[in-house]
Amino acid sequence: MKKPTQDKTNTVLENTLMSQTALSDVAIAIASDSLQQRTNLRRLMSLSGLNVVLSEPLTRLFLRKLETAEADVLLLDLHDDTDHDDELLHEVLDQVEIPIIFNDVTALTLNESAADTKWHFSLMQKIADLRGIDDWQSAEFEQPELSDDTISKQRRKLRPDQNLATQVWVLGASLGGPEALKRFLKALPKDIPAGFIITQHLGANFVTKLAEQLNRYTKLNVIPPVEGHVFLEGDVIITPVGERLRINPIGNIELESLTVNTNYTPSIDQTISDMADRYGDRAGAIIFSGMGDDGKHGCAKLLEKGGQVWLQSSESCVISSMPDNVKNMCDVQFVGNTEQLARKLTKHLQTIEVV
Repeated sequence: MKKPTQDKTNTVLENTLMSQTALSDVAIAIASDSLQQRTNLRRLMSLSGLNVVLSEPLTRLFLRKLETAEADVLLLDLHDDTDHDDELLHEVLDQVEIPIIFNDVTALTLNESAADTKWHFSLMQKIADLRGIDDWQSAEFEQPELSDDTISKQRRKLRPDQNLATQVWVLGASLGGPEALKRFLKALPKDIPAGFIITQHLGANFVTKLAEQLNRYTKLNVIPPVEGHVFLEGDVIITPVGERLRINPIGNIELESLTVNTNYTPSIDQTISDMADRYGDRAGAIIFSGMGDDGKHGCAKLLEKGGQVWLQSSESCVISSMPDNVKNMCDVQFVGNTEQLARKLTKHLQTIEVV
């Protein structure tokens, strides 16, 4: 006889699978070094009505096949106990033009049905978000219908007591960054007395999409950069790919043409350096999951200006080379996972005198 919780889980999953016709045309490519994981993922994708067009270990041959596979989304499955080829991962980021989802396999390795179901819902929502499918809903995470007026208010999330952002933190991220940023922002209170600038390595077409996705999980106001926008406490601005983001002396966003080529786009080093020049010891930077060394020079400059530099802990990152490189170069003040960083920042800002 099945346990009641098991029956409920199966019912929810069955109802969800029947409602996923909107995802049936999405073609998925799976890259995983684990045969068991590829088998599990392929089975769950098929049950969800998705078409798996490629399922192999991550190799350069896989990347060549991906070019002709006509996949809509790449599901990249990385294991903590596997040595990653950093050069190959760089090629993935540079060459793959379709959206990439980094699979969180924690739930699957637990071998618990409730955890598997929650993981499944989360993965389906990520795929729907990336493909711009708004009418996909799951039985567990169903959202109520919203009026145009409510949607408009959610997009801006203005508070009557919002002040100009005088404490500004740069959130630098790359590989594995979107998930870390989601968890971090979700843990922050809505009245936090700071503004944030996300500098995430990504394609130009995904700035608005990243803002939309992060807005699902936070009470703060995540928006693409808009020339002239007044940078307020609670604002989370995403650095553009093809322009340099600055904050002028009266708190307005200014977008400038890039005059110097950088190794990373957008450049975390450049964003942190610009905010260090603008805000000095009222600026901070948190470097999240990512590959490479972008951010270390900007963090060094920020420390010279009296600012704060914090890192996501290596064990909580998908790839930790970016925070590790900063740690090797800089005397950072705090290291923790996403929730620890959010709690630390909330407490830290409570001790700062308002300028």
